[in-house]
This record gives sequence, C-alpha cells and structure tokens, in this order.
Amino acid sequence: MILRKLVIENYKSFQFSTEIQFPASEKYKSIFLIGGMNGAGKSSIMEAINYCLYGVKNEEIYRCINRKEKSRNNTAVSFEVVLEEDDGAELIIKRSWSAGTIDDPKPKDLTERLVVVKDGKRVTVQNKEIWQEYIRAAMPPGITQFFFFDGEKIQEIASDDHSEVRLKSSLEAALGIQYINQLATDVAYLKQEERKGFVDITDADLEFKESELKREKTKLQRKRQEKEEVSAEIKSFTEQQEDAKARFQAVFNQSPESKDSIRQNEKKRIQLSNRLSQIESEIKVLCESYLPFSLAGILFEHISNQIEKERSSAQNDAIRENAAELAKKIVRVVEEPEPIYKETLSNEKMLELEKRIEQLLRDGQTGSVAKVLGLSERDAAKVLNQIESLEKSDVFLLTPLIEEKNEIILQLKDLEASSRSKGASDSEQELFSELQETIENSAIQIGRKIEQLRLIEDDLLIIENKIKEIELEIEKLYEKHHLSKDKADFISECDAIANLLTQFVVRLRKNKIHLLQEKTFEMYRLLSSKAGLIKDIAIDEKTYEIKIIDRSGHEIKKSGLSAGEKEVFAVSLLWGLAQTSELKLPIIIDTPLSRLDSTHRDNIVNNYFPNAGEQVIVLSTDTEIDTNYYKNLKSHLSGAAKLEFDHKQELTTVKTGYFWED
Repeated sequence: MILRKLVIENYKSFQFSTEIQFPASEKYKSIFLIGGMNGAGKSSIMEAINYCLYGVKNEEIYRCINRKEKSRNNTAVSFEVVLEEDDGAELIIKRSWSAGTIDDPKPKDLTERLVVVKDGKRVTVQNKEIWQEYIRAAMPPGITQFFFFDGEKIQEIASDDHSEVRLKSSLEAALGIQYINQLATDVAYLKQEERKGFVDITDADLEFKESELKREKTKLQRKRQEKEEVSAEIKSFTEQQEDAKARFQAVFNQSPESKDSIRQNEKKRIQLSNRLSQIESEIKVLCESYLPFSLAGILFEHISNQIEKERSSAQNDAIRENAAELAKKIVRVVEEPEPIYKETLSNEKMLELEKRIEQLLRDGQTGSVAKVLGLSERDAAKVLNQIESLEKSDVFLLTPLIEEKNEIILQLKDLEASSRSKGASDSEQELFSELQETIENSAIQIGRKIEQLRLIEDDLLIIENKIKEIELEIEKLYEKHHLSKDKADFISECDAIANLLTQFVVRLRKNKIHLLQEKTFEMYRLLSSKAGLIKDIAIDEKTYEIKIIDRSGHEIKKSGLSAGEKEVFAVSLLWGLAQTSELKLPIIIDTPLSRLDSTHRDNIVNNYFPNAGEQVIVLSTDTEIDTNYYKNLKSHLSGAAKLEFDHKQELTTVKTGYFWED
C-alpha cells in the first residue's frame, strides 16, 4: 500500500487546505524527504495521517483547530489520505469535524464525518462503521506503530530495560495473534453458551418414556373396551324397559307408572286419609259443643230484640211511677244552689211547674210491652253474652270443614280409580307387579350405567391427555437426543478448534520469533558500530526476553549498551517487527536522528532509509538530513518537499524540494 496524497485543512498551523503529493516510487528510489524546522508542522503530518485513518476524540481536534479560524467560529477540520492498494485500486479516505454555524462552539458540538471513495465510487456516511472496520483490518492500529514512528518512539523503546511486555504485545499485534486470541475467546464463549442448555439424553431415557407411553395406551384400550361394554349394557336395559312398557300398555291399556309415582300416590292417599279423619274428628267436636245451641241460631236476633224491648218498657214504667218525685227534684234544681232566673217564682207557680213536668214525664213514655221472657236484668245480660259467644265460636267453621271433607273424598276416589290393579285378578296383579318391577329396575340400572359411563369417559379424557403429554415429551426427548449429540459434537469441535488455535499460535509465534530474530539482527548488523562483536540476537519464545550474544557466546545486557546502540537496536527491532508482520505499508519516520551520534547517523542514513520499505517518508530538520546526508540520499529519493512556517501569520505552507533545492 502506497501513500499518494495527504491534504490537511484548518489543523494547527495548516490554516488553509494544504496538499502534499507523493510521487510513485521507482526502483531504488523509495524515499520521500520532507524538510521542516522545529515547529513547522512535521509532527502535524504524522498526526494528520493517524487521525484520518483511525479518528480521534473531539477534544483533541478542538484543541488543535487553527487559532485564527477558531476565533472566526470556523471549526471545520479535515484530513484526506489517498492510498494505492496492493492491487492497484485507489482508496481515498476523508475524515472531517465541524460544529456548523454554532456561535462559540465547544468540543461536544463537533460532528465527525467519514467519507470513503474506493475505485472512484463514493461510500455513503451510513456505512461509516463498516468502512472504519475495513480501514482497521487493512492497516491495524497495533501494527502501524511499527511503520509510523518518531524519535520519541525510538527513545521510548531504547530506554526500556524491561521491554518483554512491550515486545510481546507488539509481536502479537504484528502477527495478528490478538485476532486469533479473540477467536479463541469467542469459541470458548460459544462453548460455554452451548453448555448452558446442554442436557445429556440417553437411550435409556427414551426407552423409559416409550414404555410409559405403551402402558398408558394399554390403559386407554382397556378403558375403551369398558366403555363399549357399559354402552352395550345401557342399550340392553333400555330395550328391556321399553319391552316391559309395551307389554304393560297392551295388558292394562294404560301407561305404566314408575315406582316413584306409585309411592307418591300412596303417600298422597295416606295423607288425604289422615286429613279426612282429622276433619271428621273436628266436625264431631263442634257438633258436640255448639250444635244444640247453634240450632236456635235463627232465633238469636228475635231474642236479642225482645230483651231490649222489655228492658226499655221496664225503664218507662219506672219513670211514670216516680214522675211526681222527679218533677219536684227538677224544680229544685232550677233554684238550687242558685236561682236560674232573676225573678223568684211564687209558690203557686212552682207547684204549677211541678205539675207540668210530671205530666210531661208521664206522657213522654211509650206504652208497656208484654213481658214474654220476663228476665231479670242479670239473666238478660247472661243470655245476650251467650248469644255473642255462640256467634263468635268455631261452629261456623263447620261448613268449610264439610266442604274440605267432600273434596278429600273425591280425591281418594280418584286415587283408588287410578290403581286398576286392585280390581284385577291375582294373575293380573302378579303381572302388574312384575312389569312394574321390571320397568323400575331397568330405570335404576340405566341410571347407574350412565353414571358409570360418565366416569369412564372422564378417565378416558385424562388418559388421552396423559398420552399426548408423553408423546410431546418423547418428541422433545428425541429432539434433545439428537440435539445433545449435535451439541456434544459441537462442544468437541470447539475444544478441537481451541486446541488447534493454541497450537497454531504456538507455532506461529515460534516461527515469527525466529523470523523477528533474523530480521532484527540483519538490520542491527547494518546499523550498529559494534556489529563485528555481535554474533546473534535471541528472543525467548515464552518470556520474550531479548538476549544479545557476543562472539564468545556471552550475553550482552541491553542496559550495558550505549545510548546510540540502544537507539539503533530500537530501530532494528521496529524494522524487524514491520518485516515480520508482512504488511506492505509506507514507513513514516519523524526526526529519527536528533539523538544519534555521527557514526550511528551515517549507518541509519546509508543503510536503514534505503532498505526500510517500498515507500519511506522521512520528516527531518536541516541538521538531521544535512547537505552531506542529502547528497547520500539523493539517488534514493522519489521526491522532496519543504514546510515553510511564517511566524507572523503562524501559517505553514508546502514547497516542492528540500532545503537546498529551488
């Protein structure tokens, strides 16, 4: 993969859209040199490539927006990288951030946008995640650190006396072991998930359920047989009952009655007979107590009237007999205790008044009535009281009692008439009872058998449901049986895959560590000033511990190397990791020589840069790649550019050619 173009806009000192073209490499011309003084923007180029490929947090972008543009509320930052893939296809990646027209925007207001154009076809923003994964797969971030690095990265590796952990992660990233480990983790997860629902179903489990189903089906068959037998019995008793009813109708010319009906009629007859006896007893009591007097009931009114007349006549006679005395008392009342009139009557007038009153009393009484009864006042009261008692007595209930008696007699006659067998001959009576008994017994048996049939049908329903449940269980068991075998096979395959992945990683790591040793030692011999003293570089397959072996077979501690040798070793290791990864990516190196002495610089310039890769982009100051080194590299250059920084405008622009080229 070759870098063809880089565009930076509104990022740090790159205020305006700035484009750097990278010409195609020719044979032995793989280096593109970018010169720039400190602060001119060399590191910004490295950052722009990384951010365009992998993105970055909004806060970092916001912090690096060009200050002049930010003051104008212009937050539109964009990077564009044009790559030529191994198959010749062009891949354009453009990533931008913007807050739109918001006043005083903040980092949270920035919106990231990714556009990918492959073979001239633009990919929509909706596919951002897909294309981000594509970019990461083509250029894994864990591996590009071996291709894109600066002097600080070299120093970091060189100063690490315990680089085993760093080397392990770097090597596994170069080998893609993290993906294999992730695959192993996924396989282990699938195995674990498969085990959660794993139930081992044996043939014995199936046989047990099959035998249970067979038992229930046998029970069902027996119950159905029993149902048929009971149904046949019901039919037989019904035919027997119908036959008896037909004979009864033919012989007695009436419909037979059931025993219940006969018992009810007999019970009613007994109740009516008892009531008839009770009524007759009540009538007898009433006749004995009140009948002699009640016979004279039509005379009661005349007797009462006569008594009243004789009483009134006796009162009138008493008034006439005492008229003179009463008159005197009335006259006295007129004057006593006070005179009623204002004028006092004379004695003559008083006598005249008495006479008039007396005459009035005598004339006012009717004539005497003949005393037919001649009862005293006491006897008259007794007679009247007795008449009133008789009129209020129960003797008047005699009529409804007699009517009820007659009604009961009629009902008893009807009941007697309905029992025809009583008037029949002995043989008819015997047949009557026999047929009645047959009809009644048939009805009883039919009722019992119907109830028995109902219970059998309930049992049948229970057994049928049980059979359905067992059949469903068996079906599920067969599914689980096959599934358990499949799951067991799947789990076994997971174990096999896990073992295979483990073996693959072990072998891959072993082979690649051997390759890393060779490549690192190959470059180290080219770069080190002590290459003649070094026999080999060994890396432990398990601990990743690096040992430098001298010609005598003794180990040289990395801590015992000079600062320059450590940096050379770090560059060799980075190159070895890049070569081991077998990815074809451009190598971008930022200020790699600033801390090296002249000897190691010579080796880096003359031996490393020309052999580092198919495309090598070196970001350097004029003191690192000076005129001498530039002359040494010129035959290997595919092109050069220079970053010019205007301190007044704080603006970086790109010019063609290196420092000493027009």
